[in-house]
Order: sequence, then structure tokens, then C-alpha cells
Amino acid sequence: MAIDKRKNDHIYLASSEISQVGSPWFDEVILLHNALPEIDLSEVDITTRFLGVKVNAPFGIGAMTGGTELAGKINAELAKIAEEFGIPIYVGSQRVALMKPEVRWTFEVVKKNAPSVPKVANLGAPQLAELSDEKLAEWVSQAVDMIDAYAIAIHLNAAQEVIQPEGEPRFRGVFEKIKVVRKAAGRPVIVKEVGNGISKEVASRLVEVADAIDVGGYGGTSFIAIEGARAAESGSSMRRRVAEVFKSWGIPTAASICEARSGYRGYIIASGGIRSGLDGAKALALGADFFTMSQPFLKAALEGRLREEIETVIAEVKIAMFLTGSRTIEDLKSAPRVYGPRLRNWIEQRKLVC
Repeated sequence: MAIDKRKNDHIYLASSEISQVGSPWFDEVILLHNALPEIDLSEVDITTRFLGVKVNAPFGIGAMTGGTELAGKINAELAKIAEEFGIPIYVGSQRVALMKPEVRWTFEVVKKNAPSVPKVANLGAPQLAELSDEKLAEWVSQAVDMIDAYAIAIHLNAAQEVIQPEGEPRFRGVFEKIKVVRKAAGRPVIVKEVGNGISKEVASRLVEVADAIDVGGYGGTSFIAIEGARAAESGSSMRRRVAEVFKSWGIPTAASICEARSGYRGYIIASGGIRSGLDGAKALALGADFFTMSQPFLKAALEGRLREEIETVIAEVKIAMFLTGSRTIEDLKSAPRVYGPRLRNWIEQRKLVC
């Protein structure tokens, strides 16, 4: 029952303004307007490849939820729309389903409703270290089978675990365990943050274990803020204060893309505070290969306007490409751009390539 309440709390809080903290710095990226693009809008091609698989757009539905009846209904709706538009979909952490088989259906609905698009399984880093290699391999196999996953994500959520009352801030040995995941999965492994970003130094370490990095930068949904709100509700003044102090902790998404690209030459996924197709286009221009959105799609699903939200993001990406004279995603990556002072200063101080 406690897990059900926590999962549903996360759904409602993540869809509210309480969870939205800071800026991802996309306002620090200006894509240069091309007054003479020499293409028609109808020529813009937003198809791309997600870890080798052709998909219809350069974005997907990010990790959100699972484990409760409400979560199952949301996952079913998200999966249907992912299948309709031909875009990838992540699921939320599957630990709950591995420990409580009776809630597996809340994830299995994704396999049922999105049979042909790439699906991404999801396990948390803190749980990896506490499992034997054999048990971990078993969990990986079950998580993948549960949704017929094309890839599996390992989420790094150290900041959330510190604040969460039920948190498990144990990260010793996680790097070696990701190697076990990669061997057991037999499919691409994505290492992702959940709202605090990935630095150049961490990205360079992940070369050895990750097929892709999802930067999960600061400036959107903050699990620290969510846990702070839960602490306030439960009357824990200490946790509420710590959450307030640390809710601005992290690497803004725009900067984290540059950080990751400077330490990692592989596939990079942008997430964290992306609230429009224009934000996504800026992420691609900065060096990401793909982007995901979670909160806007969760909110739209709860409000019954998910299809409209997806169509709007597609339109915004196409318009951004048209107005920069970019016919393809590859063209967009080389579109001229100007950086604001905060991002430019970050790039210079950190000696990043961006």
C-alpha cells in the first residue's frame, strides 16, 4: 500500500508545477533564423534512427510510471500513442513489478499496446549493487521480457535517493554492475540521469559500459522537489529543508548535452526540461542524437489531450528545421547557433566541445 501511494504521489506531483524547478538553459541557445531556407516545409524529414532502429521522429516518450492501477492506465495510453506515431517509449522503474508480480500488468500493457516500436526497460542503479550477479541477470531478463524491450535503461538517481524517505543512497559498485547488465541484456544499455545531469567526467567513464547516455539534465521535473513536497505532507521538516536547499542542484540540460558530447562519442539522448519541439530541436543542434519528454506527455495524458501534444511537438520540430534551412536531422545538427552568456561561460570554463 505504501508503494502504491508513493507511485501515485509521484504521478500527481510530477504533473504539477510543484515539481518544476529551474531552467534547462534552452533560452541560452538561439538557432539562427534562415530567411532564405531554399526548402519547402513539406520537404522537412524528421525521421531518424533510435539506436539503429528507424523511427518516425527524433523524440520519444520518456520514463514515467508503473506499479499501480492508475499507472497501468497511463502506460496503456502512452503505449497506444507511441505505436500510432511510431516513436520509442520508456517505462518507469520496474523494480516494483519484479518484487510484486501482481502489478506486472501495469508494464505489460506497453508490450500489448505498442508491439512494433522500440521499448526501453528501466531499472534503478541503487538496486544493482545489492544484488548478486546471478540475481541481477535474472532481474534484467524479466524486465526485458515484461515489455519485450529493445533496450534497457539504468537510471542514476543519487540526489533523489538521498531525499526520499524510502531512499537507498547506495552507489558503491554500480559501475561494475552495469557491466553485468550489459552482458545479461544482450541489447543496448542506456545509462540515464533523472534530473541532475551527467558531466563530461562521468560520460567518459560510461564509454566502457553504455551504448547510449541519456543526460537527464536539471531544469524541469525535480525529484528532489517532489520528495520535498512528500516530506512536507508527512511532517518531516528536516527532509523538507534539505530538499529546499538542494532542489537547484544539477547540471542544466543544455550544458549537460555539451558535457556528455565532450566526454562520449556514442549515442546521446537529451531529456530534462524539454517542453517543446523547439527545445528538442535546440538539444539536437547542441549534439544530442535524440530527445525524450515526460512531464508534458504525462500532463497531457491526464488531461485527455495526448495526441494533440504529440502532434504539436512534431509540428514544432518541423518548423524549427524549416526556419534553419534544415531538411534532415543531420542538417539541423550543423545549423548555425548563438549561445547566451551563461552557457558560453560554462562551455569555456569546462573546456567543452559544443
